[in-house]
Amino acid sequence: MINKGFTIIEVLVSLVILSIITLITSNILQSSLDTESKTTQHLNLIKSINLSSSKVRRDLRQIVNVTSYDFFGKKMNGSFISNENSNSLLFNSYIRSFSEKVSPIKRIEYQYQENTLKRRQYFSSNPYNQDEFVESILLTDLEKFNISFFYKNKWHSSWPIINTSTKIPMLIKIEFIQKNKSYIWIIEPNISNEFN
Repeated sequence: MINKGFTIIEVLVSLVILSIITLITSNILQSSLDTESKTTQHLNLIKSINLSSSKVRRDLRQIVNVTSYDFFGKKMNGSFISNENSNSLLFNSYIRSFSEKVSPIKRIEYQYQENTLKRRQYFSSNPYNQDEFVESILLTDLEKFNISFFYKNKWHSSWPIINTSTKIPMLIKIEFIQKNKSYIWIIEPNISNEFN
């Protein structure tokens, strides 16, 4: 009578081959999961940057060049303001309201603080309470942030400059680094309503 079973060597060889196949398959699966996770993070980052860019561009393209007053009723030194080394923008923009009883002109302020770009929208163009605003965080984990303004064939680091308190810059450049990648936004604001 002939025994038709497997020898111990055949079983061991089969187990070694099965182990190698399992190891290779699990490495491929782990690599696929890591790639999917990195791709998702990258797509979310791109989506966040695109959404932030759209918000900033919308606000600047709907800019309204009107006289601004501080929270104490004192006239400010311009209708569009970004002080030296402040990494902030302050201006008025046309934003539709649900009610026609409320002015559509709102004060907008962009601030770069603690590696974060924030957008504040006050409830009127000349608010009297500096604590009444809606704030949203646009970008986080920024390593560098810089704003500059183009006027008369030259870039400036603050605004207004000499004799421009009633003017809007021709171009606004926002530069930042996020996740070791550099970005530059160059935005052309609405200057059609500029004061004479």
